[in-house]
Amino acid sequence: MVLLVPLIALLASCGTPQSAPTTEPKKQQSSQTPKSNSNTDFNQQKTVVDDPTQGDWTDAYSGPSNLDGELDEAWLDCAPHNAPDPEAFSWKRSTDHSKVWMHATEGGMDGSSQRSCMADELDIADTADLSDSWTVTSLGDYDRYQKHSGNVINIVWQYSDAVKKSLTMESDSYRVTLPYSWHNKITTSVDGSTITVTDREHPKYALCTFQVSDSSNAGDIGTSLIQKYQAGNTPVQMWATRWAFVAASDPASISADDAEDVTDLQTGGTVEYDSISAQIRAGDTSGVFAIDDYLKAHIAVSGL
Repeated sequence: MVLLVPLIALLASCGTPQSAPTTEPKKQQSSQTPKSNSNTDFNQQKTVVDDPTQGDWTDAYSGPSNLDGELDEAWLDCAPHNAPDPEAFSWKRSTDHSKVWMHATEGGMDGSSQRSCMADELDIADTADLSDSWTVTSLGDYDRYQKHSGNVINIVWQYSDAVKKSLTMESDSYRVTLPYSWHNKITTSVDGSTITVTDREHPKYALCTFQVSDSSNAGDIGTSLIQKYQAGNTPVQMWATRWAFVAASDPASISADDAEDVTDLQTGGTVEYDSISAQIRAGDTSGVFAIDDYLKAHIAVSGL
């Protein structure tokens, strides 16, 4: 059983925590463009909105594989190093990895350090002009929701709709939602009922491929069936090539540097490539299955 530890408690005691065969892109191809969040690059727009704190939240942290994307990383980096009264201050992230929420009380710990830290981590403007109604400010890849009511301050940082859309792909019969950590790092292609995701910097190497199939074939350790899904009436399979294994067993097919870059995306940066590679050469392949764990944990498939 994985032990989930409230992040603030953990920091108080420990300090800051430390495919199917590649196919060429076909009908529809999408290459994400680099982000631009500097507040000098766009006009901030603020509008009144509904309460954004609905949904499921957590203050627990169990390790690097529990995180997905820059918001999660900023939540970890900006967490308070003491243990404030939870009634007066809370620091949470949404369980779907799309939001960070700060609830603070003036006169106690007002969260100014966290607000400044989030601005630095996300490269956006700091909060200002808090009002007694929820308002949202558009800041490139992020939207910041904020409200100041009485002596209570609530701020929610969230990925923009454009970011969410860029990580959602649709075939003719199902939808795939990809990890936030892949934003601006991938190229996707859709050919009928097949979706292929490749590393934008190394387009010859697929991170994973989705196809409509109910085949019992599971592949081999190099290229394997990673997960089966049922999207409505449609059986969908996710396949992936474990490039770390391929590089160690057949070095002519992919360079070690390219395999390291692709493996970093396939695992969300949660493993040490050199360590996995050394294990494989020593006959131990258990480390490559971190790829499977990350893909299964951070990719969702649903019906249209």
